[in-house]
Amino acid sequence: MATQRNPAIDRFRGLAVIGMVLVDSLLDTPAIPAWLKHPEDVGFTLADIVAPMFLFAIAATYRQSFLRRAEKGGAYAHFFSRYLAIVGLGTIFSGGGIAFNWGVLQAIGVAGLITLLVIKLPALARAGIGLGLLAAYQLVSNLVPAVREMIFEGDHGSIIGSLSWGALLIIATAMIDFYNKGLKPFLLGTGILSALAAGSLFLVPLSKERVSASYVLVSLAICCVLYLAVNAVSGKLPWKSGIVTWWGENPLLMFLLQLIFVGISKAVFSDHKLLWQGLVTSAAMLAAMSLIAWALHRKGKRFAL
Repeated sequence: MATQRNPAIDRFRGLAVIGMVLVDSLLDTPAIPAWLKHPEDVGFTLADIVAPMFLFAIAATYRQSFLRRAEKGGAYAHFFSRYLAIVGLGTIFSGGGIAFNWGVLQAIGVAGLITLLVIKLPALARAGIGLGLLAAYQLVSNLVPAVREMIFEGDHGSIIGSLSWGALLIIATAMIDFYNKGLKPFLLGTGILSALAAGSLFLVPLSKERVSASYVLVSLAICCVLYLAVNAVSGKLPWKSGIVTWWGENPLLMFLLQLIFVGISKAVFSDHKLLWQGLVTSAAMLAAMSLIAWALHRKGKRFAL
């Protein structure tokens, strides 16, 4: 029996993918404000919350989907194949080089594989393992120069940084479980995460490029607040659907489409768009992709690995 879709989760997914499109489509526009760009190293901008939102959206259904699949059998094989395929897609779209072109899809795929190892454990156990993995990653990256150099050499922390992304996804699945149990456990967990995030800022540089512990904890705390807000607002909306929801119904497909559109944009403008060109290109991309999302929604098409 098909499970009923949660419009709030689709909206959260949609916001994450739309954010990715806006950030990626404007990356090669020098005139855009700094708060829409990723810092070169230390710092935090609006652009830095997009990838964690995407992972948090994955966490929103990860364990529930796994348990439903487990009832039929073959859950581990199915999820292993799914996230390995995401790594493969990322490798194709980033030019085929795992070591030197480590993109967001590879990071998501490996994070999903890491999370698969612990997804059956209780929420508290997963939260503890996620925090332990994050602490171990930070300690090793601080103490081992070769590891630190590898992290800096690639995007999204290179393959080593995927351990930190994996910790983020593991903790996020635990937070989703807390939310499903009730508002109090979720708020308590969010409060603890916020306290850890605040404390980590005094110990570890806040850096997406390093996928530092402080970056992961701050991002998780923000995602928890955003997830709570989206659910609260969704419960009061008179309609169950809309543009953001349409995007969220096929998040992976929409993300792959934006990679294609961004590639076309770069080919046309040679990586140096004027501000007006960047804004027009982004608007056109959003309009075209929204039309595709609407058409898929109207036909009831859902694409998933």
